[in-house]
Amino acid sequence: MQPDWSVVPVRWWHMAGITRLIRRTRRRRSSVAGPVDVREALLWAPRWSPSFGIVQSVWGAPVPGVPRTRSLVVEQSGRVVGLGQAQPRGEPRHWEIVYLALGAEAGDGDTPGASTSGYPDRRALQLLGRLCDAAIERHAERIFASVRDDNDAAAVFGQLNFAPVTREHTYIVPASLVLLASEAQDQGGAVARTSPGTDLAGLRRQERADAFGVHQLYRATTPPVVQLAEARRPQAWDLPRRALGGWSILDTRLSPGLVGRRWMIVSDGQTVAWMQLGLTRRGPHHLSLMINPMGDTPGKEGMAETMLGLALDHVRRSRVAPVIARVREHQWLECRALESVGFRLSETHVLMMKQLALTAPALRRQLVSVMERVVS
Repeated sequence: MQPDWSVVPVRWWHMAGITRLIRRTRRRRSSVAGPVDVREALLWAPRWSPSFGIVQSVWGAPVPGVPRTRSLVVEQSGRVVGLGQAQPRGEPRHWEIVYLALGAEAGDGDTPGASTSGYPDRRALQLLGRLCDAAIERHAERIFASVRDDNDAAAVFGQLNFAPVTREHTYIVPASLVLLASEAQDQGGAVARTSPGTDLAGLRRQERADAFGVHQLYRATTPPVVQLAEARRPQAWDLPRRALGGWSILDTRLSPGLVGRRWMIVSDGQTVAWMQLGLTRRGPHHLSLMINPMGDTPGKEGMAETMLGLALDHVRRSRVAPVIARVREHQWLECRALESVGFRLSETHVLMMKQLALTAPALRRQLVSVMERVVS
């Protein structure tokens, strides 16, 4: 018996159903009792707007500077009961799943209208499989997904041979703690108002030529298995450029105004620490940190704590708001430093990866590359 549901590309006439679906799904499970038709999304990437992804998918021409998103919906009896979205990840031929959700009215994958007791659901499996196929059509070789470790997404991704790579911890410091620290500095006088980290040897802003040094720091602090899965290049650490260029209206309306500031510490010609602070016009700020434990300075206050103090000081000077920091499980020094300055663990994700089937053009590209190396 053929199922009465299908997975199709998103179209303009799906907008009303997609809007209802997004409203009836949430980013994470809530401990407070809510409406019975509200369901946690299987995957909802941080800082991702499903509505903006729909606009990119159905737009006649790609938005300049914005990665083209692939959106698919699950239709059942003329209704939209599921939505999945994927987009390029940054590295060439790498994609990532950014949104995957089924509505509470989707029912069981085999029996139409039956209540859903859990995953994996046949609809979720086919929706995810079609997203992988869409990535292959765009010459992707790997596809990633970052799923929460306490929801049902792992079962769905595991059915399609997604393998766990590493765990990512999300820490957050509320705006109240940032404000209290700012008031304490105001009461301390002009001397206490000095920006932290100014006396830290080797601390400076990242420049264009520093991408290779930061890449070497990444290789020194990241397990080989994670490096093999991500296959990052030195260009991944280049200073960001404005994605929308002169499109000031789109930049104002469609982006959160992320302004990246990067610092690094160089000791004996080697990069031993790197930090990026993303200041936004609205919502929480975002922080990334990478420290070489062998380069941490001994003493009362270590290198990681000093750099975090510098980042929080810039937050106080720009706009007081919560700060979110994401580190991985092997970054024990960064986790300890975050907790020491007031950050608290919020949630944990599992980064998963699937090796996709290679298309004929991709095989030809690899064959040509191998032949060129042999000839040279």
